[in-house]
Amino acid sequence: MRRLLLLLPLVVVAARMQIEWLWFDQFAWTDVLLKRWLLQLLFAGLAMLPLLAARAWSRQFKQQTSSSSQGICLTGWSYGFALLISAVVVLVTASLTLDLLALAIHDPFQLGEWRPHLGPNVRIGSARGVIQALAIALAMAWPRLRPWLARIVAGSLVVVVSRAWSIWSLALLIPNESTKDPLLAADLSFGLGRFAGLHLALELLILGAAFTLVFELWRLVAGSKAISDWASPIFSRRQIQLIRSLSALLLLGAAGLVWLSRHQLLWTQHGLVAGAGWLQAHLTLPLRAVATLLLVLIAVAVLLPCRRRLRQGLALTLATLVVLEMVATPLTRWLVVRPREFALQERYLKNAIEATQWGFQLDQIKSQVDDPSRFSAADREQGASTLENVRLWDSGPLLEANRQLQQLRVYYRFSNAAVDRYPLNQDSDSSQQVIVSARELDQSALPRRSKTWQNSHFIFTHGYGFTVSPVNERRDDGLPSYFIKGLGTETKIAGNPALGIERSDVQDQIPVGDAALYYGMLPSPYAIAPTDIAEFDYPEGDINVMTHYHGSGGVSIRSWLQRCAAAVYLREPRLLFTNAINVDSKLLIRRDVRSRVKAIAPFIDFRGEPYLISIPNSDQDSSNTTKATSDQRQQHQYWVVEGYTHSTTLAYSAAVSPDDPDRYLRNSVKAIVDAYNGSIQFFISEPDDPIVSTWDRIFPDLFEPMQAMPQLVRDHRRVPEDFFNVQVNQLKRYHVTDPQIFYNGDDVWQVPSEIYGGQKIDVEPYHITAQVQGNDNSEFLLLQPLTPLARPNLTAWLVARNDGDHYGELELIDFPKDKIILGPEQVQALIHQDPDVSEQFGLWDQDDLELVQGNLLVLPVGSGLLYVEPVYLRTRKVGLPSLARIVVSDGRLIAMDQDLNLALDQLMKKSSTRLTGRAQENTNLVD
Repeated sequence: MRRLLLLLPLVVVAARMQIEWLWFDQFAWTDVLLKRWLLQLLFAGLAMLPLLAARAWSRQFKQQTSSSSQGICLTGWSYGFALLISAVVVLVTASLTLDLLALAIHDPFQLGEWRPHLGPNVRIGSARGVIQALAIALAMAWPRLRPWLARIVAGSLVVVVSRAWSIWSLALLIPNESTKDPLLAADLSFGLGRFAGLHLALELLILGAAFTLVFELWRLVAGSKAISDWASPIFSRRQIQLIRSLSALLLLGAAGLVWLSRHQLLWTQHGLVAGAGWLQAHLTLPLRAVATLLLVLIAVAVLLPCRRRLRQGLALTLATLVVLEMVATPLTRWLVVRPREFALQERYLKNAIEATQWGFQLDQIKSQVDDPSRFSAADREQGASTLENVRLWDSGPLLEANRQLQQLRVYYRFSNAAVDRYPLNQDSDSSQQVIVSARELDQSALPRRSKTWQNSHFIFTHGYGFTVSPVNERRDDGLPSYFIKGLGTETKIAGNPALGIERSDVQDQIPVGDAALYYGMLPSPYAIAPTDIAEFDYPEGDINVMTHYHGSGGVSIRSWLQRCAAAVYLREPRLLFTNAINVDSKLLIRRDVRSRVKAIAPFIDFRGEPYLISIPNSDQDSSNTTKATSDQRQQHQYWVVEGYTHSTTLAYSAAVSPDDPDRYLRNSVKAIVDAYNGSIQFFISEPDDPIVSTWDRIFPDLFEPMQAMPQLVRDHRRVPEDFFNVQVNQLKRYHVTDPQIFYNGDDVWQVPSEIYGGQKIDVEPYHITAQVQGNDNSEFLLLQPLTPLARPNLTAWLVARNDGDHYGELELIDFPKDKIILGPEQVQALIHQDPDVSEQFGLWDQDDLELVQGNLLVLPVGSGLLYVEPVYLRTRKVGLPSLARIVVSDGRLIAMDQDLNLALDQLMKKSSTRLTGRAQENTNLVD
């Protein structure tokens, strides 16, 4: 019976391994999984070497017990002190090892930066921490449990080293960047990859050595006889030599950490400098170098026979150095650095500016100064393509309208609304901006009586369809206009005569087909399909249309062995007893696209919300696993997921924020997920990134170059807003290149504010279709206005290009410093001061009606600037928003109408009247 119980964990592990293998096999990436397993086995084997050495050390230590009176014996207060210290160290090292084990199991990619996750503030006071400490204390006090404590700690260290395979792999294989940091002359790849591996290796070495040494000391000094005598057993000479050897190893490990701490100074903020400043370069670094040398000398003195006075002298010198650094650092900063701060810090400020710009690709920004003129009729004509695609529908109001008009059933949900573009107008050079929203199945929204096991996993398996709305049009009643709406046979595809778009163009460019969404953004449970039970496909009136899954994705569970493995993997014994599973049935797991791509490439950080695209299949090679969908269906929907590489240890680069310690960030990977089959492709979008280059070297079959991405997919690439926001955040301060201006802080920018829905918020970046200077054609751009710190007037904007070969290019448009250009907050104040607009707003915003001012857009039109703000109305009870008015401004005058062109006509008329009035005044003055 005991043997059977011991076999249970092996059965569970074998079942999980089989399902994981079959899951990777559907992508033809079993070699990726096998390589990950082999790397973990390799590093586990390497971890066993020092543990075997520790075991041999412990065995020798136990065997060398002194049988004579010669040796060292601790008595009185020295014994009590040794008892207390050994107990504390065993408790701390064992607790930390178990905490690292928990982190290694749940999130192994955080092991390189484990301190924020396992700091004292996280552990102390938690129920788990208290229970863990009590269990360790019990094992320490009970002699029969002590060997098990040692085995658990040793096994935990092996698992931690094994699960940290990505850290070791990156440290060993990251290529040199051929650029060195300006202070220690280490290659930048050292901070991006090697440092974390070296630092973690030394920490684990010290942790294991400290536990081994102190645990054996505790075993001796905590014996019942020793405690009753209040004296330790006599330590033999051999035992003392063994203690010295392990102590020397600990000292050498500490010396390595102190040496590495010199590099840590380069990515630690010191005042204005994002890295080591003058004080660190001239005081801290030399002291750390000397401290490293002293630790090595002390280790040698402990290991080799020498006079006791020499050891004491070295230890005293080391303590003096520590005190000197603690005392001299603030004194030197106050007496030396502060009086001549800029002169001393200038070169280090320059280092920080250059490193931060490189770390976030701000060094690739093309800057130019633009002096916008007042918006005129000539600008209106020149910027016609921009005005044709002005976004009048914000994502929030459109999403709310979709939920009320297009969800159609309680279990459907629109989780996001993504701005994209499609070439719908054959007579226009620019693409039509649209908002696409996927209709996903929300299992949590099913009625309680419908939340049965069969419904959740066999019947309600997928969402269906999506909506596509133009950003610049509305219906006559103010509700959103749709190119695509409805679902199933009731799907309606329409053109838009006002935009010059034909239905056939929409049908060709945004194909719908059988738009079943088995994979999406929402967390979804596992599904079994196809089975003998028909799946719910979509509602058609009062009838539910049923279907069966015909896709290639999923893990086959046709055999009893596979079904048993799936039951163990899912901890679901009902899979063994249901009669609905047939030979074609597959297990669909990880149906949230973010968790899906993360399971395959866990070393890539996938952030932000995926967005849906629908494209023709003519040029689209669906995946490296499934070359096309089933012959019985036409499916065109794919999810785009943005992947990042990042580091917190780039020399002299500034951290994004206190909550985001990243000092290096690249949008290096774009993952494409088939919404029906679940097949995946990974494309490298930053081939010069040394981190993603390392992973491509380790897993050469996993990634493809961007040139291999089908053109139809490439046409829908977008600069991720998450990445763009980080760049904007760093640009606020690091747009300057002059250290003097940076030090003075008189050219710091901020994101402007606006009133949205009655609340003051920061202006988020928004997409526009406009012409970039030097380009005759309009492009799909992501734009962020910027204002000076604590001032509301516009000073610049940052533009990210998204189309063609210009994808990812950044352009910074600076406005003249001596010219006042109104920012969004100031223009909104002008809007409220306009008598006609203010009166109309007051009439609307009362009783059951609620007025919502949308995002105020600042648009470059021709050589002028145009401000556009949509205004929505909704009832407080129902909340269905409608687009009521569009407010436009040139920074001086305000106009409002139901249509953008009519509002612009009013604005032009007011401007012309004002100019005529001024001309008349000038004529009267001359007369």
